[in-house]
Amino acid sequence: MPTRFGPTLDRAFDPRSNSVNALRLGLAGLVLFSHTLKLHGGFDPLGRLTDGDVDIGTMAVDGFFALSGFLIVGSYLNSPSTGRYLWRRCLRILPGFWVCLLVTAFVVLPIAQLLEFGTLEGFPLTGESSALSYLVNNSAMFIRQFEVNGLLGGEPVNGSLYTLFYEFLCYLGVAALGVAGLLRHRTWPLLVVAGLVWLFVVSQLITGGAIYEASDTLSIAVRFGSMFMAGAVLHRLAHRIPVGWVGGAVALALLAGAVVLAVLVGAEPQSTLVYVVVAPPAVAYLVLLLGSRTELRRIGARRDLSYGLYVYAWPVQILLIVAGAALWPVALYGVTSLVIALAVAWASWTWVESPALRLKSWSPRRT
Repeated sequence: MPTRFGPTLDRAFDPRSNSVNALRLGLAGLVLFSHTLKLHGGFDPLGRLTDGDVDIGTMAVDGFFALSGFLIVGSYLNSPSTGRYLWRRCLRILPGFWVCLLVTAFVVLPIAQLLEFGTLEGFPLTGESSALSYLVNNSAMFIRQFEVNGLLGGEPVNGSLYTLFYEFLCYLGVAALGVAGLLRHRTWPLLVVAGLVWLFVVSQLITGGAIYEASDTLSIAVRFGSMFMAGAVLHRLAHRIPVGWVGGAVALALLAGAVVLAVLVGAEPQSTLVYVVVAPPAVAYLVLLLGSRTELRRIGARRDLSYGLYVYAWPVQILLIVAGAALWPVALYGVTSLVIALAVAWASWTWVESPALRLKSWSPRRT
């Protein structure tokens, strides 16, 4: 119901008319912007201030996870079964991911070989840390191999793909809660899970983060999982939360406070921990405030290029660096990267993602 601070989120967010696709495209663009600065030999200014992972690119990924938490809970609740929900989630993420791996192994890496050495002779097709091992080792979404021997100057082949594993883990977490009967008609289980994760982060902040820092997998899962759960909680409380610019100002102030605290702490893992303690509800509120607007609803309505831009931007950028783009003005490098990555994203949507999504209602024939 409307309040003096704006309509409640459940009324403000129209699933059929919103700016979510435009927002996702913008977040993917921010990731590309951050990588542009780093790959060109500079630095992400926010990351330099915080001396850690609270930077422009990773904060954009935080926004992806918070927005996903809201949307994916809605997707589960609107699915006729858990199996159908998982089928649709797999169709959205896996075909594009697998084709990206294939394109990387058999197109991007050979081009890199030609650019660096002028010949395909000696191309690391097989063996340890080869193109084929890159394809096989990463096919289950958990990125076990980042580099390929002798190519790209030791840089990761694709420094963005690792987040998709954690996205899929969140999908499975929603399914688990749903199967256990703790999601559709109850809010408290989600609040309990979110509260326990928050208490864990607080405890690690107080004690120095030994457990958090001991495992990269755990630390990444905690950060992105916190953002996802913040979005999921907002979905379950959407009938109680007003959405408006007053709330947006409060959320922006809270997010700015989280960043300032991370800057003041200035060392890992404390800088990231203090950010994760404070920022998730602010990030979730801001992306939903922006996503619920209708002004940009036409962007991405027919072709959602955000996923393709996200997964292909890094390979495009690293190839440009190998081709000599480190000598270009950084603005030219960034704009060229964006144009080429958007073209590849268009191809990914047209020939991979969109055809896969047409199968979302497919069921095996009964005999």
